[in-house]
Amino acid sequence: MGHEEGVEGAETKRAFAERIYDAMASIESDSATHQVVVTHGFAVTFLIAAWIRMPLEAAGYVNFRSSSGGLTLLGEDDFFHNRAVLSMNETAHLHPER
Repeated sequence: MGHEEGVEGAETKRAFAERIYDAMASIESDSATHQVVVTHGFAVTFLIAAWIRMPLEAAGYVNFRSSSGGLTLLGEDDFFHNRAVLSMNETAHLHPER
């Protein structure tokens, strides 16, 4: 995750992932019961990884893909506080029946 892409001033994948993990920690610290988070496709991998508490080092080995406008639902149960990806990249709302 520390590979330099050769673009001056560009952050590494690790630095980017760290920013997303920090953002997710900030989002989670809010007391709201439900939240909507809008992100770009590359960031969604790290957002989901942070949600399921995947260690940052392991996040470099996964890739969760999402279409533009795709909806992903994340949830946590009330008893054990297990985290889940309840649905991923739902796009039915983009193609309503005619």
